[in-house]
This record gives sequence, C-alpha cells and structure tokens, in this order.
Amino acid sequence: MRLKTLGAIVVTALALFTMFYWLTDNMRMGDSQVALEEEELEYAMTVFGPPDENNPATANCAQCHGPDGRGGGPDAPVAGPNLHSARVAERLRINPNYVHLVISYGGIVVSGDPNSRMPAWSTEVGGPLTVQQIDALTALVTEWAEEGAGQSQAPVENTVEAGAEVYVAAGCGSCHNADLSGVEGAFPNIQNLADELVTDLPIVPSDLDQMQADYDADPRDFLAKWIRDSWTNYNGGETTGMPQYPDTQLPDDQLEALITFLLEGDHGS
Repeated sequence: MRLKTLGAIVVTALALFTMFYWLTDNMRMGDSQVALEEEELEYAMTVFGPPDENNPATANCAQCHGPDGRGGGPDAPVAGPNLHSARVAERLRINPNYVHLVISYGGIVVSGDPNSRMPAWSTEVGGPLTVQQIDALTALVTEWAEEGAGQSQAPVENTVEAGAEVYVAAGCGSCHNADLSGVEGAFPNIQNLADELVTDLPIVPSDLDQMQADYDADPRDFLAKWIRDSWTNYNGGETTGMPQYPDTQLPDDQLEALITFLLEGDHGS
C-alpha cells in the first residue's frame, strides 16, 4: 500500500513538473532569445568600431558614421549619415532588407552610383566582412533606426547652424565631403552654390536650360526641386546621380535649413 501511495506521489510530482516546465518553456525561450540578441548587438558594436587595444581589427564604421552612429564630423574621411534616423527607418519599411543590402553591396544600393563612397563590405563581392558580421551590424543599425523613428523631433530652425547638422545627418557629406568640395569627376563641388549653378556634373541632366532658368529665378526654389527629385524635375525620370529626398525622409523644415546652409554658410571656397 505504501509503495502504491509513493508511486502515486512520484507520478503526480512528475506530472506537475512536466506541466510547469511546459508552461514556462516560452518564457525561457524568450529570455534566451533576448540574451542572444544582446550578445549580437554587443558584438556589432565591436565590429562597428572604432578599434582599440582589445579589438585592433574592426570594420571601423565609426570613422565615417561617428562612434555612436550619429553621423561623421568635420574630421571624418567621409561624412557618413546619422544612422539613428527616420530616413533609414522609412527605407526599412519599404524594403526590410535595405540595411543589409547597403552594408553588403555599398552605396550604389542607395544612389545607383557605382562610384559611391560607401564601399561594399560583403566577402561575396570582395569585401572584408563575413555574413555573421554583416548580420550583426544590420541588427544594430536597424535598432538605431527604429529608435530614431520613434522619437518625436522638435522643428528644425531655419538657420545655417541647424542646416549644417542636417547636411551631416542626411549624409550629404558622403558624396560632397564635409567641406562641400566634392570629389573631382564623381561628385560636384557645391561650395559656391550661392553664386552660380553647378553645371559640371558627371551626369548632365537633359533639362539643363530649365535648371538654369529656375536657379536664376529663385535659387532656393531650384534647390528644393533638385534635392527633392532631380530625376523627375530635370532629367525625364532618369537618374542624375543625386539621391531623391521625399518629405518622408527629409521633412520640409530640415530641407529649408539645409538650403539655408548651402546658400548662406561660409564654406571656405
């Protein structure tokens, strides 16, 4: 009788343990997933850089995008854009693989320009990063972009100083350099936009006469059209090499400040 009672107790205990284990399995799996994601992001920060004595070999994305991914400063070799931005989040909504593609294959994914200064990083195309490293960086940048999209931003003042910040955040310096000097044969020098229209372009738009007329009538209005959609406004819908910036990526207040910076800033030309 005692053996039967003991057996019943053991069976009941096992049943209760099995039920408890089953009920809490999702919780344990969730905790494990969170831990894995945290490890991946920590690893991604190491890959992002900058290098230090503990990690001397990194991709060093930080040298262009800043150590915290908020955009490269005036001393950056290429003024990479702010990665904590609604612009990146918007592109992710359109294409969930956007960040992965840009890291893997370079800036051509963004602008269509094979001479983009954002290099391809995937080993598939001769780059230095493995699939694991690119996946980790993708997770990191995606989290940054989602954070940026979720933050309400105060209106940007229409000043040269605020426009300079937009210039960095929008990634304009990745093509035109931090000092607006451009890259000969690839990206135009725009230091003198306040004085004259830039016509020496790698891809000469089909409506160059209309560009000149619009610039002569109102440089601010011309720049708004050019920055928003130079393809449609001045080249029959074909690429001009200049990325398009709809208001979902560059709100009107930021565009106005950017134009003020381009026309009224002291660019040392």
